[in-house]
Amino acid sequence: MADLRQDEKSAQKKESAGEKTAEQTRRTQAGEEVAQASTDLLQQNLELLQNSCRVGVEVATAVMGRSTDQLGRTFGLTGDEAQRATERSARNAGAIMYSASAVAKGMNGASREYFEFVRQQIDRSMDRMNELWRCRTPHDLAAVQTDSVRDAIRSAMETSRRIADMSLKVADDAGNHIAQSVERMQRAS
Repeated sequence: MADLRQDEKSAQKKESAGEKTAEQTRRTQAGEEVAQASTDLLQQNLELLQNSCRVGVEVATAVMGRSTDQLGRTFGLTGDEAQRATERSARNAGAIMYSASAVAKGMNGASREYFEFVRQQIDRSMDRMNELWRCRTPHDLAAVQTDSVRDAIRSAMETSRRIADMSLKVADDAGNHIAQSVERMQRAS
């Protein structure tokens, strides 16, 4: 009789553990789906921003091209001077658009890096849950928990470093492009 109750309790514990594991798996899958959907949405928004910037520059260039003569008459510039001023403005607008595009790409890379971090944390949490189920002593529990915290901090620091490296590269790239544009304009003057 006692063995039967013990078997029932053991079966209930196994069933409960199985249900908890299944629930954690569902949560992990849902988290991954949310992360992927967020990444896709961010990518679409960045593409929309890039297209908007490009269209804005094209419109500004067209308007500047049409108003070259008016600009020259207003400021007393000759046709060539007005044309150079318009070209300079167009180059400046192009440099600004390039910088905005570089920043958007950098943000896209940073968001991918962040969502990969979240996905890895979910995976690691599932592994840690399995380890916690196997703990038999308070010392085992403490070891698993401290390992989990240590790994989470290490992973967060590595992700932060990669995002900082991406940000620095984007800033350098945009700065170099603007500097080259300024040099070209100075040579053309």
